[in-house]
Amino acid sequence: MGYIMTNTAIPTPIKNILTSQPIAIPVFHEVAIKLLQMMNGNFYKIEEVIILVHEDQALASEMLKCANSTYYSGQTPISTIKNAILRLGSQQIVNLAFSASMSNTKSDNALINAHMKNLWSHCRAVAKTSAYLALEVSHDKKIPELNHDEVYLAGLLHDIGKLYLLKVIDSLMMSDTIHPDNSLIEDILVELNTQQGVKVMKHYNIPDIYSDLLDRLIRDNWKCGSNDHFVATVRLADKMHYCREHDIDITDSIDACDISDEMSFLDMNDVSELNNLVNIIIE
Repeated sequence: MGYIMTNTAIPTPIKNILTSQPIAIPVFHEVAIKLLQMMNGNFYKIEEVIILVHEDQALASEMLKCANSTYYSGQTPISTIKNAILRLGSQQIVNLAFSASMSNTKSDNALINAHMKNLWSHCRAVAKTSAYLALEVSHDKKIPELNHDEVYLAGLLHDIGKLYLLKVIDSLMMSDTIHPDNSLIEDILVELNTQQGVKVMKHYNIPDIYSDLLDRLIRDNWKCGSNDHFVATVRLADKMHYCREHDIDITDSIDACDISDEMSFLDMNDVSELNNLVNIIIE
């Protein structure tokens, strides 16, 4: 989770090894990165997108499934990638690509694989909740910055530093370089998440709005007058699911769960409604 910081005692040699690793280990599927960079430039041709999508059959299948989902019920069934792209739009396609990439991340190491599964579950839940909150807030306040599809991707990527670190640890364990136990792995993920997450995003030229989010997830003074609602929705979703995963009842005390600032900023005061939302999201 982004907003918790601890004074951990990661041995200096291990920290130096981890932070000095180049971004040589693939964190995302290449197709996801290419799609994001292509569509962020707003000069792509649909034929180029089709070629890219066809490189990843899992993504192609997911796109067709999504384009024919109940959300689009009543519309003409779609059977081609081109029509799926036209129906879904560029941001949803990018979201699906990153989602497919992250959900398929696995390790032969049981300990690392367990962390990866938990991380994917958390990021997916935060993405879905963030997008829902963005829809609610933007509907009430007419806030242009809250594009729910962009917020969804922000939720997916908010702990990307942890995914990178798990891949690095996995590689170093395979080469017999380090042998961390579960406690040390958890300390590493908490302490180095933001630093390494920003490093990954800069390497892949992911838009600044997402890397800026990582830093603001861990700061008490997170409001800066730019994209504050964007950040608040992800912070709130992140905290809500962290509490849920650690059996902390957010209805007991908003302050104890540290969500009062975000709720106040987003003009939300019904914590029970938020709790019900979490229950729906994780089902």
